[in-house]
Amino acid sequence: MNATADKTAAELEQKVSERLAALPDVDSSTIEPHAEGTKVTLKGSVDTVFSARKAVLSAEKAVLSAETVDGVHDVESHLTLTGSKNGASTSH
Repeated sequence: MNATADKTAAELEQKVSERLAALPDVDSSTIEPHAEGTKVTLKGSVDTVFSARKAVLSAEKAVLSAETVDGVHDVESHLTLTGSKNGASTSH
């Protein structure tokens, strides 16, 4: 990657992190966004399937609103379910 791509990826990761931090009922401290090429990958863990879905939707909205990032259009979830909250199951 070149310096411009690195800066753009860092800006997108920051934007996604800010969106995740604003989500109620989701512990964003355990989720790390990684931007590369046309994709943002969410890595980390969440308590419930509901939290994972909220995180992915929020990241997608951040990607869609990142007008300065041309060609970024995909969010991939690599989130692990801990099932430690609300009696949620870790399987789906």
